[in-house]
Amino acid sequence: MEAIKLENVKKNYQTKDECIHAIDDITYTFQYGKFYAIMGHSGSGKSTLIQCIGLLDIIDSGKIFIEGENITTLSAKEKNKIKNEKIGFVFQNYYLNNTMRAYENVMLPMFINKKFKSTDKKARAIELLKSVDLENRYNHFPKELSGGEQQRVAIARALANNPSIILADEPTGNLDEKNETGILNILKELAEEGKCVIVVSHNNTIYNYADEVIHIRYGKVVSTDNES
Repeated sequence: MEAIKLENVKKNYQTKDECIHAIDDITYTFQYGKFYAIMGHSGSGKSTLIQCIGLLDIIDSGKIFIEGENITTLSAKEKNKIKNEKIGFVFQNYYLNNTMRAYENVMLPMFINKKFKSTDKKARAIELLKSVDLENRYNHFPKELSGGEQQRVAIARALANNPSIILADEPTGNLDEKNETGILNILKELAEEGKCVIVVSHNNTIYNYADEVIHIRYGKVVSTDNES
């Protein structure tokens, strides 16, 4: 099933001396149940692309469809609703609240989702932490967790609203090889469960997990690799 469709998407940044084509006329379709990797050198546009897909940035032209709906024509309020309900984000630097315990960090997205009762939020947060093998660390603050554990908390938080799309920007960039493997295995399992998982990475290890690898250069898709 089609999760995301890009049609002639462009995003430019104007500097003092030049116009940078961060995304230069990209057309691509992402399906549910697949793990996608976006690769490219620094400045290739891969992070800009995932930010635009996730409604964290606005494209200059083209169209982005999520589950067949053209989100580029929606109001800011409507975009926020889609972002909160359908998309989960994982970043390289975790962005956990250091004054909150692990389960409290996971609960945060639920506070803006009316689907969850107040009495259910903590139990759901602990259950999500259990799903990433952190059931014994749910009451710890981020400073008491390793980098790999903090990233697993961030993944649990991304899953809080049960999104169908997971976007991860260099999620293993700060991790050692063991923790990197653990995070990629979790993301792979999410794709196998039917979610659309898109990961920006510069690490060739991603080839062992991705169903499709999309190579971007100067804002353009220059090649794709498919495991099949």
